Amino acid sequence: MDRNISRIQEHDLRSVWENEDRDFTRWLTENIDLLASELGIEIEDARAEEAVGDFSADIVAREMNTGETVVIENQYNRTDHDHLGKLLTYSSGKNAGFTMWLAEEFRPEHRSVLEWLNETGPRGAKFFAIKPRVVSIEGAEERGFEFEVVVEPNEWEREVSNESLSDSEQSYRQFFAEMVEAYSQRRPNWYKLKPGPRNYLTFSAGISGVRFGWVFHQGPEFSVELYISTSDKERNEEIFEALKRERTDIEANLGVELEWERLPEKQASRIKQPKDIDGTITELTTDQQNHLVEWGVDLMDEFQEEFEPRLSALRSN
Repeated sequence: MDRNISRIQEHDLRSVWENEDRDFTRWLTENIDLLASELGIEIEDARAEEAVGDFSADIVAREMNTGETVVIENQYNRTDHDHLGKLLTYSSGKNAGFTMWLAEEFRPEHRSVLEWLNETGPRGAKFFAIKPRVVSIEGAEERGFEFEVVVEPNEWEREVSNESLSDSEQSYRQFFAEMVEAYSQRRPNWYKLKPGPRNYLTFSAGISGVRFGWVFHQGPEFSVELYISTSDKERNEEIFEALKRERTDIEANLGVELEWERLPEKQASRIKQPKDIDGTITELTTDQQNHLVEWGVDLMDEFQEEFEPRLSALRSN
């Protein structure tokens, strides 16, 4: 059987984005979800040319689930010591949990530095070397884009080692690992997040600062929710009120009565469906946890179906 297989051609970033700062950095800031998806995390509130002392970091953002600062340094061509110095300066100045160096080619000695930092660097600090690639099929005009991760933390265990976790933290990590696996089977195109040792797991709802989440609350209870927490309090209230005006239709479609919480003591607002549980995460039996996973998957699937089109309409307004 004949197979017509063409070679993949790689192109300089300048062939698409002529200027690193003005074009590529701006594009990445506006499309930060592409990078987040590749790494299996959630990045929000990306800001270009963020001041760090007398210098400016290319991009500073926030990882949604941990609240940690993300620092990104972009570089065309091959890595050099000047950009390595900038990367470490910005990472230290922002006390970054995630430090990412994007370049077209990494010198072996610079890869070694990042690997060494992941092994022996500050506790909780995670260093990445990432190659942004523009590619095409041989002879085709259309260009494609992808990220190639060159260096990453060892098995992502630098954040918190299992040995140092409390029983509750280990239980949360295991529970949400099972939730991620189950939800990715329900929605194959949903990219898998990496669960941490926390009482919640959230992911983007299509608007920066607005996210879906599975959360354990005091009560005790477990909830599926939409959390509205952009950097603008007035914008949060606008989104909340716009959705609340459609409350009757939303609750009828979901077949449940939701809790609509303005959270006046916070900048955020929340819409949730809680479920009472018999105890804390460590007190729940395996069967009870499995039931929560099933319930959380079913309801989150319905939440996305119901809220995403409404949020998309608000985003375009």
